Amino acid sequence: MGEALRIFNERMEAIGIKDRHQVHLDGDWHETFHCWLYEQENHQTFIYLQKRADDKKDFPSLYDITAAGHVEASEDILKAGLREIEEEIGLAIQQEDLQEIGFHKEKLVQDQLQDFEICRTFLCRIEGGEKLTTSEEVSDIIKVEFGDFIRMVSAGERVRHQSVCSGREGTLSLQEVVPHTSEYFKFIIRHVVEKVEKL
Repeated sequence: MGEALRIFNERMEAIGIKDRHQVHLDGDWHETFHCWLYEQENHQTFIYLQKRADDKKDFPSLYDITAAGHVEASEDILKAGLREIEEEIGLAIQQEDLQEIGFHKEKLVQDQLQDFEICRTFLCRIEGGEKLTTSEEVSDIIKVEFGDFIRMVSAGERVRHQSVCSGREGTLSLQEVVPHTSEYFKFIIRHVVEKVEKL
């Protein structure tokens, strides 16, 4: 068996362990870790996205959650998440830096991929000068002003972004982002708004 994932039924009860490839073929519910980085700068909020590497099997070259990954059957969710964050974007943080916002069940279907995820979701506030790096899985990391991000996902507007790795500026459309459901994006937006209002 390759990467072993714990699978769940619709009631989120664990029912077994299966190889990741087979999980995605069969459409089994399984756990993933999602972490969205956000930043407060001069009364503005920015949200960070990674650009998936060109050779990724699923959704190559598209922009996505800042750092995310599957939780293997033998792994603790938080330990798996901290590992994914450091491996993907070079950021070493502590468990207490993660702000848990709950879970969201999402189905992503493309060709033979049936990715039925129980997304264990976290936010993490960082400072603007934080050093982030790319990896084999990530070809760039960008930040988007949060109001622009909302307009992009809700109204389909093309918005400006800046690479935090190279400093280059560009624009981003929803068609260049992994096709998460509108419900997922609303879930993320609602929780970022709640965190920012408390600052």
